[in-house]
Amino acid sequence: MKKTLCLFSFIVTVFVAQAQGRPMNGQNRPPMRDRQGMEMPPPRPMTKEQREKLELFSIQFITKKLDLTPAEAEKFWPLYNEQKDASRNLMQTAKEDEIAFQEAMLVIRKKFKKDLMPILKTEERVNLALKVDRELLNKMRNEMMRRKQPM
Repeated sequence: MKKTLCLFSFIVTVFVAQAQGRPMNGQNRPPMRDRQGMEMPPPRPMTKEQREKLELFSIQFITKKLDLTPAEAEKFWPLYNEQKDASRNLMQTAKEDEIAFQEAMLVIRKKFKKDLMPILKTEERVNLALKVDRELLNKMRNEMMRRKQPM
């Protein structure tokens, strides 16, 4: 009787385990979430033309907001791109420790601020440079939300 009960339990366990769905080729994957836990739609790859338009818009937006001279722009953009690359790399390698992530991001931003001071000359313009990036992201996010809404 004991052997029969153990065999029956084993068979039931195998069937229950088989009934659990397994994702196949990325299907049934849990939805992506942003840092605040909000569900995000799967990203669509951008075309080369869209990427170029977005980059051109970003350059124009930041140059206009900061009122960069050609000499300042020549020095500003390599620093800006370096800071963006460092931020992007951090986001791709970030682990679960939120405090460590924020500290590392703060280190990147502090270095960017220190490097910008000789170029933009005043504390006010440097702080504006740090704020304008966030403003750009908000503007792009709002535009994306506007385009998603049904007409």
